[in-house]
Amino acid sequence: MSDQIIRVTIYQPKRIPNVYRPPMGLPLNWTEETSAELPRAVFRFFGSHQLSPEEISLIAEYCQYYINAPCWDANEQITNELAALRQPANSLSTVVQINQWINGCLEIGITPF
Repeated sequence: MSDQIIRVTIYQPKRIPNVYRPPMGLPLNWTEETSAELPRAVFRFFGSHQLSPEEISLIAEYCQYYINAPCWDANEQITNELAALRQPANSLSTVVQINQWINGCLEIGITPF
């Protein structure tokens, strides 16, 4: 991934609805997004391609959706770590920030991608 920093603002309205799988509130997988925009952006992200601001914004929005899934609240052992990931998810705006955020998720066993 490029060292170039591109800052973006997450556009409204949300493109990823707050719909979670019952009964535990599991997040939907990024591959299940029906417009094909998110999967394309994720493949470009992991392929180290230069991302557009819209692609960064969409990936950041999915990160917010994923980390706010109700299922993570059931594990009381990661309450502090979860809060530490949820707060910055709201302001992810660069590839570097997204990479750091993903690494934080992986450290506590959450795999958003």
